[in-house]
Amino acid sequence: MNSQISAASILEQVSRRAEGAELYEARSFGLPVSFRAGTLESVKAVETAGRALRVISDGRLGFSTTTDLTDHTTLVQNALECALFGDPASFEFPADQPSPAVQCFDRQVEQLGEQELIALGEEVIDRIKAYDPGLQIDFSITKNVETVALLNTSGLAVEDRRTSLSAGIEVTRTREDDILIVYDQVSARRSEDLDVLATAERLIERLRWAEETVTIESKAMPTVFTSLGTFCLVLPLVMGLNGRYVYLGASPLGEKLGQQVFDSRFTFLDDGRLDFAVQSAPYDDEGTPTTRKPLIEGGVVSQFLYDLRTAAQAQARPTGNGFKSDGLLERGFHLPPGIASATSLILPGDRSLKEILRDLPEALLVEQVLGLGQGNVMAGEFSNNVGLGFLVRNGEIVGRVKNTMIAGNAYDLLKDQLIALSDRAEWLFGLLHAPAIVIDEVGMASKS
Repeated sequence: MNSQISAASILEQVSRRAEGAELYEARSFGLPVSFRAGTLESVKAVETAGRALRVISDGRLGFSTTTDLTDHTTLVQNALECALFGDPASFEFPADQPSPAVQCFDRQVEQLGEQELIALGEEVIDRIKAYDPGLQIDFSITKNVETVALLNTSGLAVEDRRTSLSAGIEVTRTREDDILIVYDQVSARRSEDLDVLATAERLIERLRWAEETVTIESKAMPTVFTSLGTFCLVLPLVMGLNGRYVYLGASPLGEKLGQQVFDSRFTFLDDGRLDFAVQSAPYDDEGTPTTRKPLIEGGVVSQFLYDLRTAAQAQARPTGNGFKSDGLLERGFHLPPGIASATSLILPGDRSLKEILRDLPEALLVEQVLGLGQGNVMAGEFSNNVGLGFLVRNGEIVGRVKNTMIAGNAYDLLKDQLIALSDRAEWLFGLLHAPAIVIDEVGMASKS
């Protein structure tokens, strides 16, 4: 990175006034293309660059960011002033440590131009309109090429280039007494992993299933969580396995390390080293090498996630999960590092979803939920309206359900009510690779 010399000079400057410092720099080129109601709306190249500085001064943390790479003095001064009121820092920035290479860059993505992205959008829209020309179709695709450098006063100096492609489709079908919205989103680091036409076909299949609407009785029943519905069960786990909540005593899993808490068929991994996964990198955003680790293995709570700060507080080892993240979807240089998952994986089972459903006289298939995160998530509870769901009888989709809510406790359901995990996993937002999860006795209320 051309500015690495000046980045090193910033560290030299701040090291005279603080016990330690870390400088994170990111430069990116983005090319977003968007279609609104089937018509090309915008194509706009976006270049961004920014720096984030963390300091440890008088034993306290300071943090500042800037997009002005020519103004070093203000960046340093702001970080030092922030440290006057910052949280205690009981850790040191890590020295350089060996880390095996992780594939994060695809030359084909870098070479994609706006005409290719536009043509792909037009093909997706034509494919969906061939099914129903009356649909309103919004489509977006963004190419991004990023260079990230991380340096600190302990001698760490790493840099890598990353590519990504992200596409989203939203379809609205309006009828006299009904508005149906179906959406999907896919992300990948290399072009061959982003099959938006397959995503479009999947979306069309859901539209076919939704041609008929059916009423459903309010009761506890078997429920199939697929696609975005899976997050109902995963979100409580991600929070419960967060080392900060464990350290604060807020996680219900905090005292369960090494114990059988879930069904023995359930294994949940965090992997920061999966080649070309959207969140993979050789190092986390603090310079700790990333790892692949079981968090829940065969139903046993095996490990928690830690960044540098919380690992020091809990007297644990950092796990390579210190990312500039809000803990969920938002990431960026402007955020201070905190604990976040890299890539979450739920290991699949050994039966197809069709086979599993054939054994169930009746089930609710949940594709999308509204209001994710409602309820006491830390305790494992969820209560969500079903944005897109279908009634299944003897393995056959009989129609879409409306005005339906599901509720339950993810911890209890994954311990005592797990019917099966399908043998095929799907990517969700590039963050989670999960099979369909079939759960018995999920609370369901429907208003006819």
